Amino acid sequence: MKHAKVQNADYFKTYLTLIMDHRALSLQEAIDFMVTTYFCNNRELYGNKPKQQFEIAIQQLSAS
Repeated sequence: MKHAKVQNADYFKTYLTLIMDHRALSLQEAIDFMVTTYFCNNRELYGNKPKQQFEIAIQQLSAS
């Protein structure tokens, strides 16, 4: 899967929240799922910017 546009933290927060709600997963389980399926087990697959935005989203969800 190609991701031409760099996704922002809000995109990743929404994606993680949907995964948690739909699959009844914890935040860590949703992170693991997304790393496996979206990033193909390589957080740097799409470059540094998406990785940073993903990590910001995780921090924001952890704080809420």
